[in-house]
Amino acid sequence: MPKGDKEKRIPAILMRLLKDGRVSTHDLSAGFNVTEVAIRGDFEEVIELLRLRGLHVHRFYGGIELEQQSIQPYRGFYETQSKAETDAAHLLSEYVVRNFVKWDDSLLLDTGRTLDAVAYQIAAQQKSGLRIMTNSFTPNVLGLYAQGGIEMVQLGGTPLMRTFCYVKCPGGDEFYQPYWSGPFKAVMTGSGFQTDSGLLVNHPDIIDMKRRFIKAASEVILILSHDRFQKTARDTVTFCGLKPDPWLVEYAAQHRTPGVGQDREAVPLTIVTDLPPGKHPEDIPLSRHIPCQTDGKICLFKTRLPLVA
Repeated sequence: MPKGDKEKRIPAILMRLLKDGRVSTHDLSAGFNVTEVAIRGDFEEVIELLRLRGLHVHRFYGGIELEQQSIQPYRGFYETQSKAETDAAHLLSEYVVRNFVKWDDSLLLDTGRTLDAVAYQIAAQQKSGLRIMTNSFTPNVLGLYAQGGIEMVQLGGTPLMRTFCYVKCPGGDEFYQPYWSGPFKAVMTGSGFQTDSGLLVNHPDIIDMKRRFIKAASEVILILSHDRFQKTARDTVTFCGLKPDPWLVEYAAQHRTPGVGQDREAVPLTIVTDLPPGKHPEDIPLSRHIPCQTDGKICLFKTRLPLVA
């Protein structure tokens, strides 16, 4: 790595610290071919990035380490994911970032392991010129704060440590106005999806954030691995403000509150999923409602999402 490439060192150190819990000044100095003084300077920026997101770092002679209450949640974040889930998240996130994330885009980035994989791909594919607004503080999302050529806004609010996101962010439905006017692409996911009800999510405050993202978006990209279809979340069903069917624009025209959202009836929606081995596109339940486009192992469902007040 070039000696002066500080912008690439910071996210690399950050990711290693979040994964391993501690890093050594000597090892990083040798690995990056820079002085230990330079690495200690990098530590200052890493510590500040983590402090702003509620994570605490302890300095010791020869390195830094995450305090126990900070590292344990992140270890659980990765360890509860199966290999099949990890492979699907990698496949889908790589495809979405390559095909849907363009230079100079403004993104509303949802939270969860799949969206953490999207953040990883944004860095890996060296996407630049992006403006990203997020309620997530997953490891790879945190890494984007140190990525060159990307403007990041953390919405803040009340942290949910188990899901690594903020909810009840300030600003209500106009949360984005202090930052950018858009247009925004909302990149989202959910716990499950049932064709007769819609997107399923476990936590009502996370539902509220997804609704806000959709209302602010000019386009929604919903990433769902094939195992999410017909899967039931524990308690709560969210239509993200949509009832009864997320693909029937006519319903929005009939049920919209007068004077609310009259400028937009619907927002473009692309649902991106993977095709499991031995299956055909018609085996995916959603294909009975929306025409399926295939691109190798990827299935795309394009429709319009009605906005219901």
